[in-house]
Amino acid sequence: MSSNKAVITASFLAGFAAASFLRLLDKRKISAKNRINAGAGPEKSDSSLFWGDVNSLTEIPQKNKFLPAELYSQMVRDCVVCCVDCLVVRFNPLTHRKECLLIERASDPAKGTWWLPGGRLFKGETFFDGALRKAKEETGLDDVEAVQILGFYNTFFPTSAWDTDTEKGTQTVQPIILVKVQKGAEIILDNTSERYRWIGLCPDDAIRNGEDKYVVDALSKLQAWDSTYSAKE
Repeated sequence: MSSNKAVITASFLAGFAAASFLRLLDKRKISAKNRINAGAGPEKSDSSLFWGDVNSLTEIPQKNKFLPAELYSQMVRDCVVCCVDCLVVRFNPLTHRKECLLIERASDPAKGTWWLPGGRLFKGETFFDGALRKAKEETGLDDVEAVQILGFYNTFFPTSAWDTDTEKGTQTVQPIILVKVQKGAEIILDNTSERYRWIGLCPDDAIRNGEDKYVVDALSKLQAWDSTYSAKE
C-alpha cells in the first residue's frame, strides 16, 4: 500500500515539475519575443526637448502647413520626410475588446494598402500634437488621447504621389503613436483614404489575416509594451 502511495506521489511530483518547467520555457519565449519588439517610450512623453521658449518654438506659421506643390514634390523626391503615424485604438462594447483603425491609402506611397492614419509632421509640431492633428484630419476623430510612442521607423518606398519620369520613390522617418479614442465617434475620411476598418490587436491574428508588416510590427510593439492591453474587458 505504501509502495503504491510512493509511486503516485512520485508521479505527481514528476508531472508537477514537468508542467512547471514547460511554463518557465513558455515565459522565457514570451519574454524573448517581447524584448525583440520592445521599445515603447514612457506614457505621456513624446520625447520632445526644447532649447528656448516652448511657445515660440512650437508656433506653426501658415506657410509651414501648406507648402507649394513644386517645393514639396522636390522634398519628397530628394529629402527624407519626417512624418507621424497613429495606432488609433478604441474599445468595442459589442465584443468587449480593443481594436485599432486601419485606412486604405488612396495614393502613393503604398496606394491600396491598409495602413495607419498619419502624414507629414509640421515644423514646430511635437509628435503628440502631430498625431492628434492627423487623427482629426484623416479620420474625423477629435476626442482622442496621445498615449505614448510605440517605436520609430525608417520606411522606403519605390513610388510616391510626386514621381517624375526620372525620379521615383520616397523615404520617410516617423514614430508610431498610440492614440486612444476616448468615446465612440463617427469616422469621416479625408481624400487621402478610400475606406476604413477596425481589427483586433493580436499581431498573430494580423499575420494570419495578411495585414501589412508595418501594421503587424506596430501591434507587436503594443503587445510587448503591455501583453494584456488587448485582453477582453
